[in-house]
Amino acid sequence: MPHRVLCIEGNEAVRASVRGLLEHDGFSVDLASTGLEGIARALTLPPDIVLADVHLPDLEGTELAARLRRERSLRSIPFVAVGASAEEHDLALAAGYDGVIEDPTAVPRLGDELRAYLGGKREELAEEGERTGLRALTSSMAGRLETALVEARGAQDRLAELARLRSAFIDNLAHELSTPLTPLSGYLRILKSGKLGPLSPQQQKVVDAMAQAVGRLARVVDNLADFASLGSGEATLVEGAADPDALADAVVDELRPAIGEARLHVEVMHAAGGPVRADGSKLYRALANVVGNAVKFSPHGGDVLVQVVREPGWLRFAVYDQGSGVPSAEAERIFEPLHHAASRGSEDARLPGSGLGLPVARRIAEAHGGRLLVESPPRTQPGLAARHYSGSKFVLEIPDRPEMSR
Repeated sequence: MPHRVLCIEGNEAVRASVRGLLEHDGFSVDLASTGLEGIARALTLPPDIVLADVHLPDLEGTELAARLRRERSLRSIPFVAVGASAEEHDLALAAGYDGVIEDPTAVPRLGDELRAYLGGKREELAEEGERTGLRALTSSMAGRLETALVEARGAQDRLAELARLRSAFIDNLAHELSTPLTPLSGYLRILKSGKLGPLSPQQQKVVDAMAQAVGRLARVVDNLADFASLGSGEATLVEGAADPDALADAVVDELRPAIGEARLHVEVMHAAGGPVRADGSKLYRALANVVGNAVKFSPHGGDVLVQVVREPGWLRFAVYDQGSGVPSAEAERIFEPLHHAASRGSEDARLPGSGLGLPVARRIAEAHGGRLLVESPPRTQPGLAARHYSGSKFVLEIPDRPEMSR
């Protein structure tokens, strides 16, 4: 079997030339253009000899040798430095190279030179030269580490500023969108009330469709505002008495048009127990996002269950559906902003939403000291339920703090 040479070289022309020379001389050559790529290739399929540039675009060759020498499978193979100047010669040997070839393309018999290293050739470094080289190597690596830390801090600062600007932009966008929505909603309510005269059945149908569309847009705007404020940590909960059973009923009532269009059967199982102390408006929006998600991705004519559960210390809203479910690889990513999970069923061609509903619902739960989880398929079925739910189960839970009457 031909000897395998791993050539880690940043210059494309040098890589090609070395490969041609060595393959013509009977070697098998593996190429890498960066230090990180070279490390990955060396660990995946250990070579018989490494030929590495000391000035790679991402790592210094000295750092590369020090890293690869830590691997047991690579400790005994020869490492040959390429491109080291006379001043860098001792530094390369101190870092772990067994020899130095300044320009491999200029060596008359490069293959013979590598066979000598494979046969045991090693350049020796005097003790004083090794100490000097190690001191220089340590200093160089410390300097690069300091530079990397400074760059990382700068990147973190830039990311924080981008996050602040993103939140400000989304908050401003939500405000701009809500400004025209307010009079639109008001005018539609006036039309529906009949104060401007009775509506014909056809007109009533048009107004109802407009009101439904405005309601959907209002929920998107609310999600934008909540996403911006909760993400920046500036949102404060306006706590008061909130009845969990009434919240669940109100959410389902709001979604009746979509439920009717899909001919779904949606059941609410109450828990009783009285009101809790929470931000009722935000909790309502969180539950509406979760139930709305179940309604949207349920099969036509399917079943959805909204179960309210009161346990010692916890209030839970469990939402079951019979949809195609959430792939296990997507179970956490669906809570990332703007992410749209792939459906298990390829036949589902429904368009994705804003990508903010579930992330906002989780942030609202966390702001209350709770959490939002998903099981797909549900590990357990709800007690006393007459139907089987094979899709997903979303659980929104917050601390149960009963609202005391005053």
